[in-house]
Amino acid sequence: MQAKRAIVPILAAGLLLSACGGSATPAASTASSSSASSSASGGSKTVTLNVAMWSAPAGFNGITSSSSYDTDMAGLMFDTLVWQSVDQKFHAELASSWDVSSDNKTFTFHLNPKAKWTDGQPVTASDVQWTLDTIANPKVPATYGNFMSVLVGTNSQGQNLNPSQPLAGVKVVDPNTIQLTTKSPTDPNLLLYTIGSNIQIYPEHILKSVPAAGIAKAPFFQNPTVSDGPYEFVKYVNSQYVQFKPNPGYWQGVPKLDQLFVKIVPATSMLAELGDGEVDATYAPGIADVPLQDWPSVAKLKNVKQDPVAGTTIQFMDINAGKPYLSSPAVRQAITMAIDRQSMVTSLLKGLGSVPIGPVNPLYTNFYDKSIKPWPYDPTKAKQMLQAAHFPFSQPLTLLVPTGNQTRMESAPLIQQNLEAIGLKVTIQQFDFATMLAQVGKGNYDFALIGSGFGVDPSSSSIFFSCKGSLNFGKFCDPQIDKDYQAGQSTAVLSQRQAAYTDLQQRIYQDAPFVFLYISDGLMAYNTRVSQATIPTAYGMQQPWDWGVQ
Repeated sequence: MQAKRAIVPILAAGLLLSACGGSATPAASTASSSSASSSASGGSKTVTLNVAMWSAPAGFNGITSSSSYDTDMAGLMFDTLVWQSVDQKFHAELASSWDVSSDNKTFTFHLNPKAKWTDGQPVTASDVQWTLDTIANPKVPATYGNFMSVLVGTNSQGQNLNPSQPLAGVKVVDPNTIQLTTKSPTDPNLLLYTIGSNIQIYPEHILKSVPAAGIAKAPFFQNPTVSDGPYEFVKYVNSQYVQFKPNPGYWQGVPKLDQLFVKIVPATSMLAELGDGEVDATYAPGIADVPLQDWPSVAKLKNVKQDPVAGTTIQFMDINAGKPYLSSPAVRQAITMAIDRQSMVTSLLKGLGSVPIGPVNPLYTNFYDKSIKPWPYDPTKAKQMLQAAHFPFSQPLTLLVPTGNQTRMESAPLIQQNLEAIGLKVTIQQFDFATMLAQVGKGNYDFALIGSGFGVDPSSSSIFFSCKGSLNFGKFCDPQIDKDYQAGQSTAVLSQRQAAYTDLQQRIYQDAPFVFLYISDGLMAYNTRVSQATIPTAYGMQQPWDWGVQ
């Protein structure tokens, strides 16, 4: 998934404040560059915060979108049951408290009775039920569908076995109480992370008439008229900015800002926008970093502070295993060994990063398998392996690259050169992020550069690596990996979960469905005038209800 952001397996994820004296209302083409300006009525000040991210959202659909640009914006408007801080603790959000049964199979969430939709309707357990039912509906291409697989009444993909009826594992106890029942004992941290902190709750009374098959394209998700989070949608000027205003009835208190703009700023423009006050902060690692080549220059900016944070986004090259010539693990291992990933860390990242071994970040020590070492860079052996596998060297190969992430874009020609050095024919095609995802979703690629946080809990990576995962674009399938996910999700005993996910990491390593390229440190920056709550973390900007200006 980065505003109040858990590290979600979404394809991805700071703050800085501008000077006083600008217009309170932005022109149609740009957001206001001032952090506090005189209101039209005179006297009072309009407090505005401008934050930046690289690429434009396609919409605000937290149910079906696979882009952090979309879900982060939706997260400003729609709350989750709980939120997770960087220390990996869970905190109350829509759910003011929760109980876990002694057998770790029944989870009861008590919703805050003060929570309301902006049209005055209360947020109820029925909204939670509708959201979870919708995600589990087989007709809905839900990004987090796999997360539902722990619940009673779902199959291994998290789909409702009886979609004509409400999901059996979700029960409305009363208007403020929702109960989730799992198939087997479940680690509370797993359920709190996957369903609790990643799934945004949506208004049943607004969306219940939308057919399940139409949820992805429902007009509401282009123009959200009702929300329950700290901010309300004002407008979206495509590829320029999204404008929000505070929700005056927000149950945690009215946000301190009068208006919030999330600006679409190309990475190459980030330094200039920070310097002239057009941007008050970078939004989150992985979707808004300062380009590495500009990092030294940030230190010279007046009133701007640098804030490097631990890297949580893993950049990778998705290999389309659905192509016959890329279906063999030996071929994918060879492609991995042909790419000089350590050189990327040294040259592109200036050493501010590392080479990953798989989808589990070394930050998450409970599950990270230290015994696995990255595949070595060995182009000679890589070519020999391809020859032994009878790889068709004359086959044209396409590498899709999304615009926005400057370092990722710069890695593409290095990958191309490495692969051509062993005899492959690779053509680079660049698209904006949303267009590239559409191409990848259709299977129109051989390789594609993407990034993801994958998740604190290894189970969340199932959306990429389970045979029917919602983001398994390359149709990779290893049934034993599905069994590992099932084993890790079906026990509350940590040692048993660790054993399952150790096997999972080793199998993903050997199957090599992705080339795991690098983990870069998050290069965040913010103006000294923003409040402490507004400063980005490794998870990006969190607790948006507390964002403010000194």
